[in-house]
Amino acid sequence: MRPVHDTLDWNLLRTFIVIVQEGSVSKAASRLYLSQPAVSLSLKRLEERLGQRLIERDSHSFTVTKAGHLVYREAIDIYANVARLAASVGDFDPEVVGHISLLFITGIQCRFLDSVFERFHKQFPQITFSIEDMSSQEVQNALAQRQGAMGICLALQCPSNLNSQILARQRYRLYCGKSHTLFGRHNLPMDSLRSENYVSFGSEQLDGVLSSLAVFRAHHGLKGNVVGQSSSLQEIQRMVIAGWGIGCLPEHLVQRDVAEGRLWPLPPYDGVAEIDLHVMWHQDARFSEAETIFMEFFLNAMGKVQLEERLTTGLEVFDEMSDVETAK
Repeated sequence: MRPVHDTLDWNLLRTFIVIVQEGSVSKAASRLYLSQPAVSLSLKRLEERLGQRLIERDSHSFTVTKAGHLVYREAIDIYANVARLAASVGDFDPEVVGHISLLFITGIQCRFLDSVFERFHKQFPQITFSIEDMSSQEVQNALAQRQGAMGICLALQCPSNLNSQILARQRYRLYCGKSHTLFGRHNLPMDSLRSENYVSFGSEQLDGVLSSLAVFRAHHGLKGNVVGQSSSLQEIQRMVIAGWGIGCLPEHLVQRDVAEGRLWPLPPYDGVAEIDLHVMWHQDARFSEAETIFMEFFLNAMGKVQLEERLTTGLEVFDEMSDVETAK
């Protein structure tokens, strides 16, 4: 019998990558422009060829097995090597042209996102972008109306007509500015915050995308007056630094302000809530050539960097890991 590596069809691995990324055979079929039975058959053929169950699924659940996670990681590595090989011999056409419209919430700081943009532009310099700044709800509404190729936003849950993957996980903490009476004080009890004026996001409501912050305030009895409100993260940051009141901000985003003495962390010292940034696109989108290339590039890049590392780490960490493996 011929060894697996001599007979394994690369298309089966590529289909499996998309199935895992989409978390659904039907969604993978839509993205690949294939029928659902064809994608199911590809999965079955791959499992039979490898002699392992890769996906456990029924009408209510979809779970990637331990073997499936291993195959996915290896398939991503193979894809990256094929991509580098193709680029080296000119299979990727740098003259591909087109325009891509993206919809982002304000204040995204994510090293992974920066590195994807940097590499994509180097590889496809003729593709142009427009990035529109809006609220999370506006991003979802616009995508539902197919007004952009892809969006990045916060979300309580993914709308039924959109696909979603978690881009990064942000920890929110309470802070005050240098002129605030609590600045510089250590080991504060939660009770010390109850009557303090508060700076709030517009979506910091029980039915908003930052509802977990509203739940936290209600649970701990933080009943101070709301003295400032904005949908812009930068404006919330500005008002807290100015000493108007205490407010929640993403921990990674304000590290420099804390280090340079403009902000002071308040209890609870392990953070208020972890809130996810989502990548979203319409589940029935019919992408242009440029949009298809970008979406494939972006989603495959997400498979190379762990979720927990994406805020502060770019694709260079994947290169370093690949170099180490090569050296071995």
